[in-house]
Amino acid sequence: MARVKVVHSALKFSWRTFLVGVVLMCVMFALHSRYHGAFERMELFAYDLRLNTMPARPASGAVAIAAIDDKSISQIGQWPWPRNVIAHLVDALKDYQVKVIGFDVMFTETDENDLTRDNMRRRLSTTRLPQKVIEDILSASNDEALAAAMKAQGATLLGYAFESVESNPATLKPAGVGYRSKIRPPGPMVYGLVRQQPGPTQILFSANGYVPPIPVLSEAMRTMGYFDIDHDADGEIRRELMVIHFDDQYCVPFFLAVANTFAGGKPLSLGLGPNGITGVSIAGENIPVDDAGQMLVNFRRGKDPFPHYSISDIIHHSVPAAALKDKIVLVGMTAQGLGDRTSTPIFGDMPRVEIHAHAIDNVLQGDFIRQSSESQEIAFLAALLLGLAMALGVAWLSALSSAALGVVLSVGYYTYVQDRMMSDGTVIGIVFPLSTTLLIYMFLAGYRYIAEGRERRKDRAAMGHYLHPDVLASVLDSPEGLKLGGERRHLAIMFADIVSFTARAERTEPEALVAMLNTYMTSMTDVILDSQGLVDKLMGDGIMAFWGAPNAIENPSRAAVDCALRMLENLRGLQRDDPRFADLDIGIGIATGDVVVGNFGGENRFDYSVIGDTVNFASRLEGLTRHFKVHLLVSRQTWLEAGAGFIGRELGLVKVKGKQLLVPIVDVAGRENDSVDPLFYHRFDSALKMIRDGAASSAIDDLKKLGAERPDDTPVQLYLEKLVAHTGQAPTEMVFEFDRK
Repeated sequence: MARVKVVHSALKFSWRTFLVGVVLMCVMFALHSRYHGAFERMELFAYDLRLNTMPARPASGAVAIAAIDDKSISQIGQWPWPRNVIAHLVDALKDYQVKVIGFDVMFTETDENDLTRDNMRRRLSTTRLPQKVIEDILSASNDEALAAAMKAQGATLLGYAFESVESNPATLKPAGVGYRSKIRPPGPMVYGLVRQQPGPTQILFSANGYVPPIPVLSEAMRTMGYFDIDHDADGEIRRELMVIHFDDQYCVPFFLAVANTFAGGKPLSLGLGPNGITGVSIAGENIPVDDAGQMLVNFRRGKDPFPHYSISDIIHHSVPAAALKDKIVLVGMTAQGLGDRTSTPIFGDMPRVEIHAHAIDNVLQGDFIRQSSESQEIAFLAALLLGLAMALGVAWLSALSSAALGVVLSVGYYTYVQDRMMSDGTVIGIVFPLSTTLLIYMFLAGYRYIAEGRERRKDRAAMGHYLHPDVLASVLDSPEGLKLGGERRHLAIMFADIVSFTARAERTEPEALVAMLNTYMTSMTDVILDSQGLVDKLMGDGIMAFWGAPNAIENPSRAAVDCALRMLENLRGLQRDDPRFADLDIGIGIATGDVVVGNFGGENRFDYSVIGDTVNFASRLEGLTRHFKVHLLVSRQTWLEAGAGFIGRELGLVKVKGKQLLVPIVDVAGRENDSVDPLFYHRFDSALKMIRDGAASSAIDDLKKLGAERPDDTPVQLYLEKLVAHTGQAPTEMVFEFDRK
């Protein structure tokens, strides 16, 4: 049955899909716990991308770098230089009125360049140092000269390194040869105020030994801090380690010691709690750190955020005075051959001294990037909420709508976390929440596609018993086409009905009648569907079908006529093989014309059908088969459009109930290659032509001969009755009028 009844309702919620989504979310949390390192690496990569998309913030201008670069090495000589050269650098920086000097260089051994004066003189003669500088170098101890320069400058900081730093103090081994396990005075800068919460404290980073600068320089320096920096899982440096526990002291990193000295030696405080570091502050201003005591470096972007000046230029006083006055000058190696370089989020080959410069500038400007346990909690909560929302969306919405929801959720979350990072520097993870959202969508969308595809196939198989395949495809594959309205199409319409079915129903048990109808309808509808027709309605014993919609076919009229003849052939087969059909007969009417085809009814319930005068005429033709006692009547338009290959005869003009015009009709008897005698029908057509030409008497003679050959042919008898009964002028057209169907 080709009637499509649609009832609009809310989208069906799939609990099974939602529960699968919940399970997937639990799996994601388990994977995150099991493979935390893999997620961390992906998060680090995403962090680098996000950092580089943020607007560049300019440096404070308070930090400059005295570079041990290729130019200095070419003019002064191979590194390491004599300490007297470094002393002249400190003197020059003092002349420039530099506020703080920080050496990102280790001075853990006595100057190896304290050679004999002759060897020293020959070596220095190859340099481009001023003669006075050369004489000063030869006149005093190198280390003492540097110590004197540092004392004179008054704010020079040195650095040191620990032997090993471990997050678990229990794993530390005793200090090795050359390392001190106790702090030697003057000791490094340590936190002056330590606030410890009740209960045991988990110290995440501890050291077993350190190597301080040589005593003569330790006595001359302002203070010192450690150089140790912890690499992330991918080998990049993104953080500065803010505290290392050593010899019952909480030591301060080199960059913070420099920044603190520049700020006037403000109090440094440290907070400790059961989970580790609770806070670091300088003069009451908090520096955001994680539980391990690490500070994310907010790397400055742009070209040369920290100016580099070659040491040879500084010693020769060729650098403008304003470039260094009242600034922090970090002395460090930038020459490629010296190797003191590493990878960072903004540059894959950055001198380590620049990392300290970025960190110092963060402290001076109070411009930090924050990542804490709270950030992790937000990311986990986001993964939970986004996962649930995605599972609900896929379980409730269509594929397109759920995809749109996934985009909205992902873009919205990314916008939120990026805004937090730009506005207050808070870093919230994006990989785990977004990967959870994406995985749930992809898996559930695939799951629904497979599950719904299976259900769709089941529905298609079930509905195939009721709907034409073309309409079925329209319903299941393009439901958006199911809306009220139609279009004008040129179709062939057919009505078929069982003759005297009411009388048969009265004398047959209902169960037997239904069984017989099922057999009949199966045979007839199979033929219709096979001919590309659409079964529009099954009306008790009646069938309505049409050709040319929803899919257009080449010749709807020919397909309809051929189908009707095959239906009659099937009926003869049933009559021959099944006693129930021995006396069953049917009538078929076909009309062709323009109709409106589409969905008709109410907003919430409608049918796919056809409307138009051609439909009514086809129904009337089916009824006229009883009057003419023929099996198949078609309109002349149907006959002409069907083309050659069929045997039939025109029966004249009819005027049926509901139509004012006379319409020619044709009785179709079969195909040319069937066992139908074509001569009989040609002779009938000749008689009709005689009547139209005014030779009614000749037509009567021919019709009597035809009647004698086939006394049961009703059209011949009707023609003779009309011709014999006429009075006056003989009719030139055979007209039959009917006031009922």
